[in-house]
Order: sequence, then structure tokens, then C-alpha cells
Amino acid sequence: MEFMKNSDIFFQKENEIGWLELLKKLPEKLKICIFNEISLGNSLIALHYLNWPEQGSVVALLSKNFITKEFDKDLHFRELNDPHYCKEELSYVEGSVTHLIIN
Repeated sequence: MEFMKNSDIFFQKENEIGWLELLKKLPEKLKICIFNEISLGNSLIALHYLNWPEQGSVVALLSKNFITKEFDKDLHFRELNDPHYCKEELSYVEGSVTHLIIN
């Protein structure tokens, strides 16, 4: 998958099969956001099972700020501009587990 490339800066490298398995763990509402961002020219550069912020959390990292600014009502968007964490964060809680897309 050309649009997925690994980044040593934020996450350990995963093989393509690992990426697909992680993508399956991501809630559908966040997958839709990722696919929408990719269709608009953004790139998914990392996808990892961090067990942060909770056990079982999956975190996706986009290369640029969100192009879309209107999200499903169940998603929580925050503009943080934190140089040590991320610029923007989109989260969704499934069960008791928070999953994130950051940039």
C-alpha cells in the first residue's frame, strides 16, 4: 500500500500484514475518517497498537492536519498544537477503549 509508510520518529516499524491487522482493530468511524483524509490527499504514516491511552487502543498518525473539519457527532476533535504530542487529535471511545487519529 503506497499511501502507508512507516515513521521511525513516532512508532516502531510494522510490516504490511501488521498494518492490516491494526486497521481491522480501528473502529469503523475512524477508518472512514482515515479513508476520507487519504482520498483528499492526506497520508497515513503510522498505525500502532500502543496500549495508550488505554489497554487495546489503536493510534493512527496522519502526515498533515485534518483536511476535513466536520466529523461524526460521536467523534471528539481537539486542536492542541502541542509540539511534544500532536497538532490535532480525533478520538472515539468504543466500549471503554479510546482510539485516536493524530497529526
